[in-house]
Amino acid sequence: MNQDAASRPPLFSVIIVSLNGGGVIGRALDSLRADDYPNVEIIVVDNGSTDNLAEIVRAGYPEVRLIQSPVNLGFAGGNNLAMREAGGDFLVLLNDDTEVRTGWLGALARAAHENPRAGVLGCKLLYPDGKTVQHAGGTIKPNGSTHHIGYEKPDDGSFDQTLACDYVTGAAFAIRRDLLDKIGPLDEKYFPIYFEEVDYCWRARRAGYQALYVPGSVVVHHESRTQARYSFRFIHRYNCGRLRFVLKCFSWRQILAALWYEMRWWTWRYSYECYLPVLWAYWKTLFRLPSHLAARAEYKKKMRRLAQL
Repeated sequence: MNQDAASRPPLFSVIIVSLNGGGVIGRALDSLRADDYPNVEIIVVDNGSTDNLAEIVRAGYPEVRLIQSPVNLGFAGGNNLAMREAGGDFLVLLNDDTEVRTGWLGALARAAHENPRAGVLGCKLLYPDGKTVQHAGGTIKPNGSTHHIGYEKPDDGSFDQTLACDYVTGAAFAIRRDLLDKIGPLDEKYFPIYFEEVDYCWRARRAGYQALYVPGSVVVHHESRTQARYSFRFIHRYNCGRLRFVLKCFSWRQILAALWYEMRWWTWRYSYECYLPVLWAYWKTLFRLPSHLAARAEYKKKMRRLAQL
């Protein structure tokens, strides 16, 4: 390797998967264009859109590589499609409804250099007011449900410490290339969305890596356009993903603890509006149980192989 190649900053491949995101993609791409990181490629996946997304990218952002899928592959499938073709040392998954702040990739690069066991690195996400925290790392509860550290708290410096945590949100999510080579891509069975990043961080940690929250990497997140937060569809999809994650990744002891926690959860956490979408998620999980158990067997097999390396 020549000296120039050895001294260059790592290449970051920023991947945006978008389904009918023509109304927001320009804001995300404009913010990426304004960033000062010197070694980056940007890939947009048109994930089966029926709007003018592809035309907007082609006409306004010639530096962006556009990949078009004729059908919606889901969050995991769309990102996996791009990751197979990306050349980066790091693969960064970024939602189309975000705006990055200048220096966000530089902060990720520094944190990755200082923490070589950080396989997955996440950003500080702020709400559109730019003052309220949406995500400063994440925790996983005994029944597989998730919680964003700092959620809806002021960005007053309390969440400015780098933190190894259970998971980081997939809205702005960097994967080290050697981790991808070791544990493979995102699980596309979390279709169309939710819990892909939780599963991935869990697998990364079992393979000896960290999920690292990087506070200097700041992204403003305008939230989901496709489904209202805490709508019937959101609650249903979230819980389908959660139950697959538990059945696939938890030990049997953890599954028993999850059942106990779940029974308590019904008495003090779920509201009346949650009952039907959660019960529907239970029913779908029961129907898909053979698929979940097959994924569990494959996951355990792969973890045993990694342990022997």
